[in-house]
Amino acid sequence: MEHPLFAHLPLSEQHYLTDLDSRYHFSYQQQRQLVESCADLAMWKLGPLKRWMDEDGCSHMAGKHRSQALLADHLRRMEAERVKPTSYSDFFPSERLADTYQSLFVSSSTLMGRCPCPVDGEKTRCCNLKTLDAVQQCAFGCSYCSIQSFYNSHEIKVVQNLKQRLGELVLDQDCWHIGTGQSSDSLLWGNDYGTLDALALLAQRYPDLVIELKTKSHRSDYLNLNLPLNIVSTWSLNAPTIIEKEEHLTATLEQRIDTAKRARDKGRIIGFHLHPMVYFDGWQEEYGTLINQVTTSFRPDELMMFSLGTLTFTKAVLRTLRTGAYETRVTDMDLTLSAGKYTYPLEVKQEMFSFAYNEFPSSWKQGSPFFYLCMEDPSLWEPTFGFSYENDAAFERAMKQSYQDCLQAWRNKNLQG
Repeated sequence: MEHPLFAHLPLSEQHYLTDLDSRYHFSYQQQRQLVESCADLAMWKLGPLKRWMDEDGCSHMAGKHRSQALLADHLRRMEAERVKPTSYSDFFPSERLADTYQSLFVSSSTLMGRCPCPVDGEKTRCCNLKTLDAVQQCAFGCSYCSIQSFYNSHEIKVVQNLKQRLGELVLDQDCWHIGTGQSSDSLLWGNDYGTLDALALLAQRYPDLVIELKTKSHRSDYLNLNLPLNIVSTWSLNAPTIIEKEEHLTATLEQRIDTAKRARDKGRIIGFHLHPMVYFDGWQEEYGTLINQVTTSFRPDELMMFSLGTLTFTKAVLRTLRTGAYETRVTDMDLTLSAGKYTYPLEVKQEMFSFAYNEFPSSWKQGSPFFYLCMEDPSLWEPTFGFSYENDAAFERAMKQSYQDCLQAWRNKNLQG
């Protein structure tokens, strides 16, 4: 078979597909569908492909009708698997071992970027987040992460002279919120490369700027650095099943929440991102328990934000997963193209987001924290929250006002002792 993915399949599957093709004479398009199915089933540990093919059902046919009937039946079986909640009860991926890395200090012509929302129209509701990629690489092994598709897996690239670069950086007037977790986990490397010291200088120069450190780690040594208050620590949270099966080498849910408590107790502003939510067997129970842990461990005014989001895949990430012999079930879903990426259908997202928001008590919906959907279709806001924003600019204004109010409230609290 000529499809480039074919060479990455297990040899037993290559032999099976070659034999099948010799008897059914599939078109290139049909070959592509079978090769991709084979790769997906191998990822999900639900193979071999032969289990998903019913040759007896089309044995009375001949020619193109026979190959079309065989493929149509196979695709129906795959679709039935994809549309139901993903089962993890029989999925035990091989242990992901920590990798080794070489640190490289590199010059970079650009420090600042922007949120990877689609730029051609408001296909998703976007907050105009600016990004600062001081470190490029992540040592965690989250199976859904896009970082694995565009960085060398054995190199940590650190912007050299970062303190000097940030000391000379002049921010545009519309830059009020910077995320630092787009190309790496913000706290995985801590202050190992002096990145937090450099960010602290930038935060001091721009006291109304919110710099967000987003992490799945339980690292807390940075709390001794006395960072400016406008450097905000946030944690990506997920259900224990997803952390165990898909977020390899990361901190457990309990470790993340405990570390957030330590940050709170040190007087830090914190936030959480329930992202990506995964539609799996038991999702309601586990996400409901997670939200209860948050609401019983923190007061709403201790959080700057709480966001919801779910899985999205570019074609490049899907190709990386299929060719990399990963063991994962994150792609065992009804892949639906939306705003240039593959994700869940809107009705599945609406069910998950509405459930999550409804789990919060009414006391959490009085203005703090700021709830939002991350890079999601604008039509999902009203059924999730009961309100929506007319456009991206209105969303950004509301977020900015809420963040600035939170920052000022904490400063007033500190002044009062």
